Amino acid sequence: MKKIFLTIGAVFLCAIFLVSCAKQEIAQLRFVEYTVIAPKIPDNKKEFFGYIKAGGDTELSFETAGVIKKINFTDGDIVRRGQVIAEIDNRILELEELENRAALMDARNKYENAKNYYERIDKLHAVGGISDNDWDKAKTDMQSKEHQILIAKEQLEMAKKRVGYGKLYAPDNGIILKKLKEENQYTDPGQAVVIFQDNRKTEAKIFVSERFINNFYKGKELQIKSNEDSEVRIARIKGITKTSIDEGAYRVTLIFDKKYPELKDGMAIRAIAEFTPEDDKKVIELPVSAVLEDENSSYVWVLKDVHNGIAKIKRHNIKPIDINNDNMVVEGLCRNDLVVTKGVSEIMDGQRVKVKDAE
Repeated sequence: MKKIFLTIGAVFLCAIFLVSCAKQEIAQLRFVEYTVIAPKIPDNKKEFFGYIKAGGDTELSFETAGVIKKINFTDGDIVRRGQVIAEIDNRILELEELENRAALMDARNKYENAKNYYERIDKLHAVGGISDNDWDKAKTDMQSKEHQILIAKEQLEMAKKRVGYGKLYAPDNGIILKKLKEENQYTDPGQAVVIFQDNRKTEAKIFVSERFINNFYKGKELQIKSNEDSEVRIARIKGITKTSIDEGAYRVTLIFDKKYPELKDGMAIRAIAEFTPEDDKKVIELPVSAVLEDENSSYVWVLKDVHNGIAKIKRHNIKPIDINNDNMVVEGLCRNDLVVTKGVSEIMDGQRVKVKDAE
């Protein structure tokens, strides 16, 4: 009888031990959160990302040093592309240009004389009236004089270019915001003389995937938001690249109805476009954080054999289609699949995890 009681006691203790171990194992399992896949019709609004390409304020300066001889405009004046804004005293360079013009004329005269002399020698040489040596000298001299013309032309072009440095031209239609120098002041190369603002309307560049590009056309209106403020601005499509770039994305150029000084060149923006989903086709969206990648494919973790808050992890390959805000549109999943959304980085295929019971 005593043995029976001892046996029962041992079995009872083993049961308690096994239950305790099971509870301890469950307590040590990693906890994950998941979402139940339910395909849905996507929102008719879609965000696309890009940047601002804006005409802005520019400091204009000379490319050479000198004393400013004349400034043709003052603060607030409107200027047109190519107009001379200011000039420096350029008499030394202008004199150099005149000297190079004279050198070119002299080179041409010398060439004409050498050419005429060669033509006479060539006729005499043809009838044996002049030696081969004298004929070679005449021809070489003519060719040398012709080469001198080319050198003189290059020197003149360089001189003209240096003279051009003495004039400051408007790079585009715009406004002189502020003069920074006055007449008769000395200026160094690159030292700002005026602040110029061009009149180009602000543009935006966005990137659109092949999936949505057919919904875009010239003149289509989009809402633009910058990362700097909450204001909504309106822009219209100006143009679309003819061929896809950047792995299937198209570059779309938008133009605003007016200039926005607060939209600086290179600023990141979001463009919101409205369109009709194709045939009300349903899509599967997941949080971007739920999708993982390796060298071969994109994948998610799917829960299998869910029972009493415990499930088994299974890798499932998917195909990313598009990004919609913080979600990724994917293919390869079915309705009611249980996809892990939190805790994805420290689990592995076949691992057991703790989960909340599916609602």
